[in-house]
Amino acid sequence: MDRLSRMALAAGKNFNDELTLILNHAESSLGLLGAAHPASAGLVELEHAARRCADIARSLLLLTLRARDNAGRGRVRADHADPGDRELLR
Repeated sequence: MDRLSRMALAAGKNFNDELTLILNHAESSLGLLGAAHPASAGLVELEHAARRCADIARSLLLLTLRARDNAGRGRVRADHADPGDRELLR
């Protein structure tokens, strides 16, 4: 189980990194093109979809952290997570 949870955390972190890249490019493109540009509506939808995916990824990472918790007791708190995991919980 520990190996599986480490693998899931690594995959979640990689997925989160890719979503951050997508969000940054969408926001940058929107800023450059402006709201009047025909492509802006698609970029806004892209941004919303990426944010929804980020929320899902965050939830899955929290579930993985809970499963990794020794007794599976209580809620996972950011101050109990590894330093790299705390960044994902924000």
